[in-house]
Amino acid sequence: MKLKSLVIENFRNFLRVEVNLTNQNVIFGMNDMGKTNLMCALRYLLDRDMRKNGFKESDFYKSLTEKVIRITLGVDLSDRVENNDSKHIIAKVGGARSSDELNSFFFRVEGTYDKGEEAGIPKLFWGNKVDELEEIVQEGSFSPIDKIFNIVYVDPTIDLSTTFSKNRKKLFDQKKLDEQDIGISREIKDLGIQLNAKISSMNVIQSFQTLITEEYKKLKKEKINIEMKSELSINGYFSNLIPYIKKDNDDNIYPTSGDGRKKILAYSLLNHLIKAQEGNRIIIFLIEEPENSLHRSMQIALSKQLFSSEVYQYFFLSTHSSELLYEMDNASLIRIYSKETVVCESYIYQVDDEYKQVKKELNRSLATALFAEKVLLVEGPSEKVLFEKILEEVSPMYELDGGYILDVSGIKFKPYSKVLKKLNIDVIVKTDNDLKAKRGQPKVFDLIGLQRCMNLLNIELEDNDIPSLESVEIDYFHKGRKTFSENTKIKKIIEMKLKIYDRYFDEINRMKDKQIYLSKIDLEHDLFEVIGNRMTEILGKNPVKYLQDHKLINMIELTNSLLEEDCIKIIQHPLFESLRKLVKHEQSSGSGGERSDTQ
Repeated sequence: MKLKSLVIENFRNFLRVEVNLTNQNVIFGMNDMGKTNLMCALRYLLDRDMRKNGFKESDFYKSLTEKVIRITLGVDLSDRVENNDSKHIIAKVGGARSSDELNSFFFRVEGTYDKGEEAGIPKLFWGNKVDELEEIVQEGSFSPIDKIFNIVYVDPTIDLSTTFSKNRKKLFDQKKLDEQDIGISREIKDLGIQLNAKISSMNVIQSFQTLITEEYKKLKKEKINIEMKSELSINGYFSNLIPYIKKDNDDNIYPTSGDGRKKILAYSLLNHLIKAQEGNRIIIFLIEEPENSLHRSMQIALSKQLFSSEVYQYFFLSTHSSELLYEMDNASLIRIYSKETVVCESYIYQVDDEYKQVKKELNRSLATALFAEKVLLVEGPSEKVLFEKILEEVSPMYELDGGYILDVSGIKFKPYSKVLKKLNIDVIVKTDNDLKAKRGQPKVFDLIGLQRCMNLLNIELEDNDIPSLESVEIDYFHKGRKTFSENTKIKKIIEMKLKIYDRYFDEINRMKDKQIYLSKIDLEHDLFEVIGNRMTEILGKNPVKYLQDHKLINMIELTNSLLEEDCIKIIQHPLFESLRKLVKHEQSSGSGGERSDTQ
């Protein structure tokens, strides 16, 4: 079985949303957008305890009770030959599954408001034709759907003590005691008898017995003695168990007092209980913001467990934590945000084969960007350091307003851009005008910077290389040969890049309409064109070369000395339009594009 789709209509803050699902689903968005409501929609459909009380007036979109609440879950049964969960569904639904569409099946709950009951009465439907579902006969609040699914809702404030106490009988089922445990149980009872006798023999108790006997006889003449007997029972010895932590190579034990440690242990208990559960109901976890009280390292460990453990085969996870997404692969990303109404965008995220080896690095960067409204993609850390410094001076609240700068660190722009755009997150790209000599043809260059931008628009350059541009000799690219001095090489490359920028000027300006920005030469030369004198003042003679020799370290040195007026000058310049787009900077920026002469 594969979870396929979810449609929610007229429920709470959702007028109508439709999302694509996989078996592992991540729900994210700003606070109060509806993450919990999406979870509740699933619980009304699949959780008898939630459904039996009916829909309240406030469950209807804008309390419009004349509308019908409709929640529909679609599943894919195309793996029915080998998958036990698909077989289980097919066996339970029987004739509701017609023969003309075998791969899909739908479950639905509808709520029509009854003024007399002052509630929306849930009615359940199923079938493999979404427009022709048949109603399911219910017995009270019980439905055949309850024999198919088991919803496990994990509250963000999951409590170890409550979880442990609630499930103590399941964890320590006395019916499953072996012969050795039965023998130990008898010994415990005998010890209980001896313990009670010891307690009764204490001098303070014996003295009290004599005293109270004398007081009694003063009131009533009888030949009796009052004795105090301890009735401490050890029959319920499991009820007094408390989890403790014992570190390796340490004879001491410590109570599990930390909230994070308690939470991890509570999850461990749940995992154990699910594995030990009898019956074949399909378990769907609804896990709400589990990162609360967890240290970052524990969140990363939980990510590994969620996305890799067979226990969590089907789940919906709502979160604000990027760390919980480090191990995701083949997951549905569900973004909830507000336009005229609250809407959802979903994207089935699967790590491409070429990125499998760097999945954690890819996910680490992407996961943080998912929580933004607008993302500026840059090539590396030196760009990020510079841009963050500029925004610190010019627009320090840009992240609070939903902006984020993402360093793609050589993993390429496209995987990030594709996912973010599918989730309707605004994407801006800033990259260098890079060239690369063709293998075996050192005098011919690929326009990799320009092509990188065109790839984001799924356009292939008709002439993806440029020859030596007549006067430019490229012999210095041969190993061991230095026909030109280093300065001459740099000047020739700059000349080539500027000619490329001029040759493709119209295409480059059209790319700006798609928020894709190509440097004339590279970041350092763009920066020099704007604040060249200040760079020379801070870094000395030839500051561009100085920056390019040790890009990150030397860029940090430069940014530490930049003043607010430097940053304003940079962000206002046409070469840094990408940065203005990130923060909607309103100050005058000059023309949208310029042709440039060789510097």
